[in-house]
Amino acid sequence: MKSNSGNKLKYYLELCKLKIMIPVSLTGFTGYFIFDPRISVKIIIVSFGILLLAISASVLNQIQEVELDRKMNRTHDRPIPACKINLKHAILFFLINIIAGTAIIYSSGNLNAAIIGLVTIFWYNVIYTYSKRITAFAVVPGAVTGALPPLIGWVAAGGTIWDEPIIFLEFLFFTGQIPHFWLLILKYGEEYGRAGIPSLTKILRRDQINRLTFTWVVTSVIAALFLCYFEIIKTSFIIGILLIASAFLIWKFSKLLKPTTEDNNLRHYSIFLDSYFLLVLILLIADRIIV
Repeated sequence: MKSNSGNKLKYYLELCKLKIMIPVSLTGFTGYFIFDPRISVKIIIVSFGILLLAISASVLNQIQEVELDRKMNRTHDRPIPACKINLKHAILFFLINIIAGTAIIYSSGNLNAAIIGLVTIFWYNVIYTYSKRITAFAVVPGAVTGALPPLIGWVAAGGTIWDEPIIFLEFLFFTGQIPHFWLLILKYGEEYGRAGIPSLTKILRRDQINRLTFTWVVTSVIAALFLCYFEIIKTSFIIGILLIASAFLIWKFSKLLKPTTEDNNLRHYSIFLDSYFLLVLILLIADRIIV
């Protein structure tokens, strides 16, 4: 009985995709912190609310795409397509998370932040989820969902959607979503095609996708450097760290332009890209602490 309960917990944790959703919550935390640089109960609660909304979006996406997931080796063992979690239970879990997340952000933040949270879920689970069945370029509008969690935190702290710092932070996370997806396409494009999802690998050659990925990485680095140019990051030492990390990332991804890039190296590129964005968040927080 205990073993069965433990397995159920494991399956629900898999359904939550915490490795992806916790960083999403961290972007919300950063958005809040750069407006109000104090560690308080409120910022923790709002960040937790953002985490619950992110989980709800992930769960709903897996409910929506259960048949597609069954067709791909990468996803066929997820809890819902593998029948580890009943579909009705998954829907209930989604409802609990979206209601709790919205209520937490509304009560600890404000109505505007809660509305932005719901807009984020709508954009991801309706606009992006269904447009990627129509076009191989759905990731471009879909990347908007990566820009909105920091905005939720910023607005919950008392900021407005038109404040300059959050606009540049949103732009950074918008651009960063796109090369991350291109890397997935390079590795799993054929699986997407077999599942009936339009894949860029059917439209462009591998070397063309490599160049696209590199271009978007450079764009992301420029977006990160905007944070320095417009004095959102002000500390010279932190700016120096960001410049070094940016140069390293561009150098690393320039190897994608070589025709010898192997599929088994693509995970390393994803790790470097994710690490870069995590570093930017840490530097933003550190800058606010120092200033």
